[in-house]
Amino acid sequence: MNLSFLVGMLAGIGLVFYGILSSGSSTTQVITSFIDIPSMYITFGGAIAATIMSVPVKYLKDIPKNMKVLMKKEKIELNVYIDIIEELAKQARLKGLLVLEEKVNTMDLQDEFLKYCVMLIVDAIEPTKVKAQIENEIDCIEARHASAWKVFDTLGSFGPAFGMLGTLIGLINMLANMDAGEGADGLGKGMSVALVTTFYGSVLTNMICAPISNRLKAKHDEEMIAKELIMEGVLSIQSGENPRYIREKLNSYITYQERSTMAGAKEEGKSKKESKRKKKEKEANA
Repeated sequence: MNLSFLVGMLAGIGLVFYGILSSGSSTTQVITSFIDIPSMYITFGGAIAATIMSVPVKYLKDIPKNMKVLMKKEKIELNVYIDIIEELAKQARLKGLLVLEEKVNTMDLQDEFLKYCVMLIVDAIEPTKVKAQIENEIDCIEARHASAWKVFDTLGSFGPAFGMLGTLIGLINMLANMDAGEGADGLGKGMSVALVTTFYGSVLTNMICAPISNRLKAKHDEEMIAKELIMEGVLSIQSGENPRYIREKLNSYITYQERSTMAGAKEEGKSKKESKRKKKEKEANA
């Protein structure tokens, strides 16, 4: 589960509620000032209705799936892709491109995009056409991903608008029913009810829609980097480049710290293998 998103949202909501409760003279006064059912209908109901009118039904049906993606904790490990592509490059150099079809289907990492790209070069398609096809695939993926945050961007844009609409409705009703006998007390109460819809609109946009949209965009950007890495690696394999050179080229997608960590892990793995080999030799000679 994505704890950072949950912690951030809960902390934000909690701080807003703390500020609201601290600003009032009593809990009852705060509840009556900030909870107004008609204002909720206008702001939340109006924004949701306008969003339903603005986006295709398919986008709305995908909301549960997109929220599931949002809450996933795992991070895309580019190091794993670099290792796999280097291994594929070694196999292609030793046994030819045709062996990659079996290799890519038996590897631990199940990535359909990687399989798709590898199959393009296995089918002996021209490099320029392979690159164009992969770029087209990436463009189509970006278009599909955009629908995930478009719903929340649209909903967030309608939040303040319907909040202001509710404020105008409240002001109209306040002025139409103003009683000169109530004086400033009546005016202040009416303004409070009128402005609460603007508050709801701001909460909807800044506490719910914008964070969800930004997190989905961040997830998308992370995935696109991985896909660009795969495209670069597969095209390099098709060109017959040296596997070591391919790794060095793909290392530009990760930080120097990640490169050092990866190199250290490899050295540690080699040391363990060497220790096991020596141990077996000693046991055999004993």
